Amino acid sequence: MKVEDVKTVAVVGTGLMGHGIAQAFAMAGYPTALYDVDPARVDRAVEGIKNNLSLFVEHEVITQPEADTAFALLAPKRSLSEAVGSVDFVMEVVYEDVDVKKQTMLEMDRLAPAHTIFASNTSGLDVNKFAAGRPDRIAVAHFWNPPHILPLVEVVKGEQTSEETLELIVALLRKIGKYPVVLRRHIPGFIGNRLQYAMFREAVGLLQSGVTTAEDIDAVVRTSLGRRYVNIGPLETADINGLALFDQISRYLFKELDASQGPQPILAETVAAGNHGVKTGRGFHEWPGDKAEKALRRRDEELIRWLKIDRERGFGG
Repeated sequence: MKVEDVKTVAVVGTGLMGHGIAQAFAMAGYPTALYDVDPARVDRAVEGIKNNLSLFVEHEVITQPEADTAFALLAPKRSLSEAVGSVDFVMEVVYEDVDVKKQTMLEMDRLAPAHTIFASNTSGLDVNKFAAGRPDRIAVAHFWNPPHILPLVEVVKGEQTSEETLELIVALLRKIGKYPVVLRRHIPGFIGNRLQYAMFREAVGLLQSGVTTAEDIDAVVRTSLGRRYVNIGPLETADINGLALFDQISRYLFKELDASQGPQPILAETVAAGNHGVKTGRGFHEWPGDKAEKALRRRDEELIRWLKIDRERGFGG
């Protein structure tokens, strides 16, 4: 099957990530079925997509007619058979558990047409442990949150994933305006989370050392590295600044970096004390009132600004 043969899509699992993924396919013109074991989640997903589309119109990412067209392509379903029974491509976005995903794959294999391709949005599980039923037609397509805004999708090939399947998934993601990167085999954390947690480990290590504050650590990333990495990655930066310099600095700095093989004491103790971040009002930072809401609004406005730039550049196409 070629990407041109994909006419209809289903998203199975409509929680935090599922509804944004469904929106991305609908905005690209694909009739998109939505299903979840909890019908209330489907209803919330549809309402969430409606709000997201309104936000896109407000920020002039799309026009109101384009939003109306995308919304009309959404088809909430009340059974898995209705959702996948006649579609060409399925995004699986169910609970992050190997057994749950494997069972879902087996059920979808029984209900979907033989040609249908399945992709899992797992953020780190090994696809080889749940690619059941039609493993040659299953791979990982890990969207980043928020999936209707961020362009990156990490595509991970399973041991039995066919090249045809891999190529189709990559081509389809490009058609919906995403930027797919390919991992030829599973590695824990894929690429993005390995980079993210390498930085997180060092950030917590700095806080543990008492050399600076959580506010200043975040400020350093926001006002230097974060801004630069929007347009130029770490390896491009090294090439531009000179690999000899990076080789020299690595020789003395690497041994000074945090090398913890588990949560540092300050993280473990904060969690044990019941301070889990925004949802409890305190974590590494204090989160009174609407502080979190304002932070998320600031984040999303900046991400939408970059989404508009991406669309103007034809990013992912």
